[in-house]
Amino acid sequence: MTNNLKDHVALITGASRGIGRAIAQRLAAHGAAVVVSASPRSLDGLRETVALIEQAGGRAAFLASDLSNDVERATLVARATEKFGAIDILINNAAGISAYAPPSKIDLAARRSMFELNFQAPVDLIQQALPAMKEKGWGRIVNISSEMAEQPQPPFEGPAKMIHALALYGASKAALERTSLGLAAELDGSHIDVSVLSPYKIAVTEGALAIAKQMQTSHPEWLEPVEMMAEAAYQLVIGSHNGLITHSRALLLSLNATLHALDGKTALGDGSTPASAVIQL
Repeated sequence: MTNNLKDHVALITGASRGIGRAIAQRLAAHGAAVVVSASPRSLDGLRETVALIEQAGGRAAFLASDLSNDVERATLVARATEKFGAIDILINNAAGISAYAPPSKIDLAARRSMFELNFQAPVDLIQQALPAMKEKGWGRIVNISSEMAEQPQPPFEGPAKMIHALALYGASKAALERTSLGLAAELDGSHIDVSVLSPYKIAVTEGALAIAKQMQTSHPEWLEPVEMMAEAAYQLVIGSHNGLITHSRALLLSLNATLHALDGKTALGDGSTPASAVIQL
């Protein structure tokens, strides 16, 4: 394992558990100082994330912030900077689903809530972090998205027909993807890379174990270990991938990268490694 991120500071949102926590652990394992953030309702999870990183010898701090509140999130990057210095790695992972319903039934409040957290908040944090990245002449922005940004698509049969209830969530992620591409074009040549990363289908986190156990029989190929997202995020940070929209499995396979455990040391396989090879389902 290398200590190649020892001079970098990362801010990871939605890091009290799951994908955000895994990415934070992986970046910290390579020397980055990490500031993890999540809702004030998730303080215990944030403390646990920091404890896991510190127990492994890493540097971490946490900040609670309600990203759905524009006033509260307006100071997040400044507060994070006070912990370890200027942020030059931003992982926008926090997201939520405020309504699971047909598009024709979702009211204005739910639509606003979904876009506030999933789109407006990441863009605000990017704008807050960019000045320091530009001053340093280097930065990495990784926006976590979802396959739902491209769904549903015809023919509307089986699972594709049911996905319509997630269309607004997908729309908020699609907006983030388009804005990411625009930002990548704006920053091209500046050594500040903007990329978008999604799980292939379902990243098996502690919160997804129940659905993973169901899918293990019918669609095991849809399941990936959470380490896959952490590995892919790490590869985006250390490489040069400006303007790339990809999913974890495709990225690792294209780079012929080895899948590692969150400590960055233990090899687990490659981009085709199933979740069942890493976690008992």
